Amino acid sequence: MKAVIMAGGKGSRLRPLTCTLPKPMMPVMNKPLMLYTIELLKKYGITDIAVTLQHLPKRIEDYFGEGEEFGVNLTYFEEHIPLGTAGGVRNAADFLDETFVVISGDALTDFDLKKALDFHREKKGMCTLLLTRVDNPLEFGVCTLDGNNRITRYLEKPGWGEVFSDTVNTGIYIMEPEIFDLYPQETFFDYSRDLFPLMLEKDIPLYGFTARGYWSDIGDLGQYRQTHMDILQGKIDVPLEGTKMGKDIWVGENTRIDPQAEVKGPIFVGNNCTIKNKAVLEEYTVMGDNNTIEEGATLKRSLLWNHNYVGPQAELRGTIIGSQCVLKAKATLLEGSIVADHCSLGVNSTLEPDVKLWPRKKVEDNSTVNTSLVWREKVGRHYFGLSGIWGIPNVEITPEFVVKLAAAYGTVLEPGMEIAVSSDRDDFAQVLKRAFCAGLLSTGINTVDIGTATAPVNRYAVRVLSVQGGAHIRLVEEEDFKIMIEFLDEYGINAPRGWERKIENSLQQEEFRRVNFKKMGEFKYMPQLTDAYVERIVRTVQADLLRRKYYRLVVDYDYDNLSSLIMPLLEKLGCQVISLTRQEGPAPTYTKGGVTGRQAVSGTKGTNPLQALADSVVRSNADLGVSIDRNGERITLVTEKGEILSNEIKTALNVISVLSSSQQKKVGAPVSAPSVIEKLAEKYKGEVVRTRVSPRSVMEVVRDNYFQLHFDALYSLVLLLDHLARRDMRLSQVVDEIPSFSMYRLSLPTSWSEIGRIMGKLFDELKDQKVETIDGIKIFHQKGWTLIIPDANEPAFNIISESSSPEEAKKLASHYADMIKELQAEGGNG
Repeated sequence: MKAVIMAGGKGSRLRPLTCTLPKPMMPVMNKPLMLYTIELLKKYGITDIAVTLQHLPKRIEDYFGEGEEFGVNLTYFEEHIPLGTAGGVRNAADFLDETFVVISGDALTDFDLKKALDFHREKKGMCTLLLTRVDNPLEFGVCTLDGNNRITRYLEKPGWGEVFSDTVNTGIYIMEPEIFDLYPQETFFDYSRDLFPLMLEKDIPLYGFTARGYWSDIGDLGQYRQTHMDILQGKIDVPLEGTKMGKDIWVGENTRIDPQAEVKGPIFVGNNCTIKNKAVLEEYTVMGDNNTIEEGATLKRSLLWNHNYVGPQAELRGTIIGSQCVLKAKATLLEGSIVADHCSLGVNSTLEPDVKLWPRKKVEDNSTVNTSLVWREKVGRHYFGLSGIWGIPNVEITPEFVVKLAAAYGTVLEPGMEIAVSSDRDDFAQVLKRAFCAGLLSTGINTVDIGTATAPVNRYAVRVLSVQGGAHIRLVEEEDFKIMIEFLDEYGINAPRGWERKIENSLQQEEFRRVNFKKMGEFKYMPQLTDAYVERIVRTVQADLLRRKYYRLVVDYDYDNLSSLIMPLLEKLGCQVISLTRQEGPAPTYTKGGVTGRQAVSGTKGTNPLQALADSVVRSNADLGVSIDRNGERITLVTEKGEILSNEIKTALNVISVLSSSQQKKVGAPVSAPSVIEKLAEKYKGEVVRTRVSPRSVMEVVRDNYFQLHFDALYSLVLLLDHLARRDMRLSQVVDEIPSFSMYRLSLPTSWSEIGRIMGKLFDELKDQKVETIDGIKIFHQKGWTLIIPDANEPAFNIISESSSPEEAKKLASHYADMIKELQAEGGNG
C-alpha cells in the first residue's frame, strides 16, 4: 500500500510563525510536524509515499530529501497553481496505482491505520473517511452514518443551526485508484466541497470509520499550544527524544541545567541548551535546540524554537517564540503573545497579551507594545454573530479596532471597489464611521459616506448606487448599550458567511493590504440618499388613494434617528401623526404632536412603552399604532382597538400586504415562522420560500428588490396602509381573517462544546419521525411542529412550537426541552 501526504498548506492562521516556514515544517516537541506523519505511516509498513507541495516547497524537500534517512521513499508533486486537496492528489495519480492512504502533513494522530485498512477492505468501497468526535464541529466536515457505516450526510464547516452530529472528518482517507475517474486532472477540486458531495449525489458508497485515539488538527495558534500540552500530558502515543530526568522532564543531548535552576515538569528541553543559575522553567514549557536562558529568567507555558537568547530576569508567560530571537534583560512577554523569527526585544520591554511580532522586528528598550508591529491577533470565538459584529462601545468596539476591521474588510475586496458606509446619529457611532472609512480608504477601496441613516437606507443605497457592498454602524439600546456593525453584499443584504470568514481571517491574521498613498481609495459624501429612499417607497404604493384616506397613526419612534425619514414619508402619504418620540437615554420619555412639531408631555413613570402606545391609539381614535426600533428595521403594530400584535401576526400581515399588491409574488419566511403563512400565500396566489432563520437567508429570496419586507419597518408599514386602503378595511378586520394558531418559545442554556453532541443524538432519536433540516431540526406532529435550533450568538438551544392551542404548543416545546436536558445529563455523567 502507498500513501500521499498533503503538505501544500500555507498555514495562514498560524502566522507570523509560518511567514517563512511551511506549516508541515512547524516544530512540535522539536520535530517537524510532518515527520510524525511519516513515522505513523512507517509504523504500519507504508514506506512508498507521495508528497504534494505548494507553499515554500524547497524547505520540505531540503529537510526530508528522498526519505532514505527516515526509512521511507518520498516522491514530490508540486502544484504550480492551487488545485485543492483532491486536485493536488490527482497530480500523483500515476504514482498512486494501488490502494493508498491520504493524510495531512499538518495534523497529529496516533490512529490505528491497520484497523482502518481492514475496515476499508471489508467494505470494498472506493473511499473510506477516518472520523472522530469533537466538541466543536464548526470548523470541520460533519458526517452521519447508517447502520452499515455508510455516510448518508456530509456538510463542510456548518453553522450551529446546521450541526447534525459531533462526528467529523479528520482529513485522513483510504482510497482506491479508481476514484481518479470521478474528476479531471489540472482542475481545482476539493475533497470535502466537491468530491464527497459528488459521490453522495451519485450514490457511490462512501464509508466512515470512526477511529479511536488522539487527533489534533493544528489549524491555529491555540491548537498548536494545546497539542504540546496534550503530548506532555501523555494524551497521544508518540516517543519523546532526549533523556527523562525526574518526573515528566525530558532533556536533550549536551544540554546544561545549572544546579540552582528550578525546573518543574512536565517540560521538554532540546539539545545544546543552557539553563543558568536561578532560572525557572515551569510546567508546559517546551524549547528546541541551542537556546540560552540567562540567570533569573522565568518561563511558564511557553514554546521556544531554536537558537534563542532569553536575558536575565526576563519573564515569559504563555508565549510562543520562533527561531533566532533575542529577548534582553527584564523583557516581559505575556499570555498569547507571538514572536516570529529574527526578532529582538529590548531591555525592560513588554509585549502585552495577544500581541504578535512579524519576522525581523525590533522593540526598543523600555517600550510597551500593546498592538502588533505588524498588527495584532484577536483570540476567541468568532467575531460575527447572527447579524454583524457587536460589542461594548469604546471597550470592545474602539476606533482603533474599527480601523483594523475596515482594513480587513477592504483586504478581502479588490482594489477600486466601492462601499457605502453609514451610521446612526449617535456621536460615538459617527466617530466609528469615520474610522471605518479611513480603514477602507487605506486599502484602496472607494468609500461613499451616505451620512446618518438606518440599515434599510444603506441597503437601498447599495442597490441604487450599484456599489459592491455596504457597512452600517449603530448604537443598540437593550439592557446595556452596544455598538453593532453590519456588513452588506452587493445586493444590499447581509453579507454571506463566506465573506464573514474571510474578514475574520484577515482580522485575526492582521495581514492588511496597504496601498501606495497615491492610490488610496476615493471618498464621496452623499447624504441625499435618505430623501431618495423615501421617494422610492412612496412610488411603490397608490399614494393618491392613501392621501384620500387621511389615516391617523400613533407612532412610537426614536426622534433623533428616524424623524428625517418617518415624518416626510407619512406627510407625503397624507397621514395624521401623533408622535410618541423616544429621546436619548435608555429609558424613553414621550412627546405628542403632529407632523410638523413636538410638544413634550409627562408620561407615567414605569409605563410599558407598548402599552402606552396602545392606550394612545384608543384615546386618540387612531386607525393604528406602530412602534419602530431605532434602526428602522423592526416594527410592532397595534390595532385601532388597542390590541398589540405579536411578531408572528406581523409576519403574516407582511405576507398579506406584499402578495396582495403588485410588488412581488414570492416572499421568504424562516422555518420558525407560523405555517399559516402558506395558507395566506395560497389565498393571494403567491409563493412562500422557507429559509434558515438567519436574516441573510430570508433576504436572499428577494435579493433583487430595493426593499427587504421583513427588515424594513417603513416599507412594511406603507405596504400595510396600502393594503388597508385598497380593501377599505380596518387593521383588526384584516387580523381577524388570519387563521388562528398558537406558538410557544423557550431557550435552554447549554455549552458550546455540547451542541454538536446533543444535535447528533437528537437526529438519531428522531430519525423515524417526519423532520425537516433546513435549519436545526423541525419535527412535524399531527397537532403542529417543533423547531430545535442552536442559538447563533449564545450557547443555548432555542425551542419553538406551533399548535392549535397555547397549552398544546407549550406541551410540545416542553417535551423536547426535557429530552435535551436528559442528553445534557448524560454528557455530564459521561
